[in-house]
Amino acid sequence: MKKCLMALAVLGCAGGAGAQVAGTGAGEVTSSSVTLFGVVDLAVAYGHGSENNLSRLVSGANTVSRLGFRGVEDLGGGLGAGFWLESGLNVDDGTGSGSNTNNQPSGATSSGALTFGRRATASLMGTWGEIRLGRDYVATFRNRDQTDPFTTNGVGASLPYAISIIGVTETRASNMIGYFLPAAALGGFFGEAQYYMGENTSGSDGNGWQARLGYANKVWGVAGAYGLTKYAQTATTGDNKAWNIGGHWNFGWANLMAGWFEDEVERTSTLKGTGYILGAVIPIRVDQLKISYSSYKTDDVGDPRTQKLAVGYVYNLSKRTAAYGTYAHVQNHGSAAVGLNGSLTGPGKNSDGFDLGLKHSF
Repeated sequence: MKKCLMALAVLGCAGGAGAQVAGTGAGEVTSSSVTLFGVVDLAVAYGHGSENNLSRLVSGANTVSRLGFRGVEDLGGGLGAGFWLESGLNVDDGTGSGSNTNNQPSGATSSGALTFGRRATASLMGTWGEIRLGRDYVATFRNRDQTDPFTTNGVGASLPYAISIIGVTETRASNMIGYFLPAAALGGFFGEAQYYMGENTSGSDGNGWQARLGYANKVWGVAGAYGLTKYAQTATTGDNKAWNIGGHWNFGWANLMAGWFEDEVERTSTLKGTGYILGAVIPIRVDQLKISYSSYKTDDVGDPRTQKLAVGYVYNLSKRTAAYGTYAHVQNHGSAAVGLNGSLTGPGKNSDGFDLGLKHSF
């Protein structure tokens, strides 16, 4: 058990190192399998703002609660076919999380029934890489996620993700055709390209493309990404553009990570947002100390700008079960009024919050 826990700590510390390679193709297939997997994560969450406070039970403050099925079939000669169906769960109330059918606000589905909104893909893969069809993460999200010690979850989630001006396709897109470079054939280089469709009878709302290219080895890695989703131009909407770059360096005693993010909505009066994150995951025996400092601002009226400091600790009870706690503090400037964990705070006022939770993976 002790050896398993030590291995878990090493893998967790490599969250930036190994994670930077996430999003590569599956590569050569030599066996067939079907797997049931999931995470059940619940936390007591508290938020304090200048106008009100809120206490509640939340799902997925450390790792998103989920239920999934994945499988691969060996077709011979290194060629394989695979599927991945993954549903988000709101474990605090027993409902399933929502999805989006057309990459537009009109396609949002409410939470309640079980949907495979986190991922629903079919793949063909081999030594040449992977072709993936369906609903999946967009390329620009991977840098938001993999440079954040808190993996964009809970009260500690980085501001370039939590308050980004990019809309429906900030995290995932539906109706996607994607290609991924092979996982282990290019000497550490990895990449992906995606095209997705809004599937309208006329117009291009919800159509878009994204790409990411990077390099990683056992010590350091870096990746850059760009994405465009098209929408009709109005006073509040327009084409969404995002580009970012993220990197990590694993010193052994700590895995440091950083990212820079630029977002743009080409409405009749273009809105731009920029942000960054500096973070670290520090192994303490079999546990993890997580620290991040992030910032995000836009050129909207009132010059809104927010900074966040987040500190968390993950106590691994076994290789599948962990208790955790996270504290975060935000400073708002100008017209910014970001409140943590559902609290309300006034423009230019501060907010605090914490999560105390338990996670079990299977």
